[in-house]
Amino acid sequence: MLICGVDEAGRGPVLGPMVICLASIEEGKRGKLIDLGVSDSKKLTPAKREELYPRIMELCECRVRSISAAELNDRMGRESLNLIEAREMGKLSDGIEGRFYIDLPEKDPSKFLRKAGLLGKDVIAEHKADARYPIVGAASIIAKVTRDREICGLKEACGEIGSGYPSDEKTISALRDPAMRKKLEGHIRVRWGTMERILNPTLLDF
Repeated sequence: MLICGVDEAGRGPVLGPMVICLASIEEGKRGKLIDLGVSDSKKLTPAKREELYPRIMELCECRVRSISAAELNDRMGRESLNLIEAREMGKLSDGIEGRFYIDLPEKDPSKFLRKAGLLGKDVIAEHKADARYPIVGAASIIAKVTRDREICGLKEACGEIGSGYPSDEKTISALRDPAMRKKLEGHIRVRWGTMERILNPTLLDF
């Protein structure tokens, strides 16, 4: 039986894409992922993720969807982030028969599966699934490395922008610079509260 793991990277940043990956492997080969030390990408160093990336790609079939900030800006006028993520995870699953393990991005599994169009399929959707199931960990690593490479490309083109997360002072400093914002046009998630606070600061922000 084919087993599939689905996870995302970059749901929360104010810069760059959200990347979703579906990784699949024959059930009898899942032990190879364990032998590699595949785990939740957040628990691994960037160097370790890069080391594992080609080895996972050799073992697994991977489908990757990178959703740009520009697309998120457009779609979030009509859809919630949860709905976007659910629909994209569902699309990646089209045409695949097997068991799906999904890192659940919201509270209600049945609500998520309905939005993703996955009701009736063999799906285990749980919080922190990337830490429990190696195949989800594999998907998380592919998604994370894909996003990190895109951010590195932005740094090379535009200058220092940090990680893209609102908690990163380098990112916030870059976004406060009008010239940098111009360079990053199309890569900034303008609907995020972070950008509203930067563009319309109040005394509470100082």
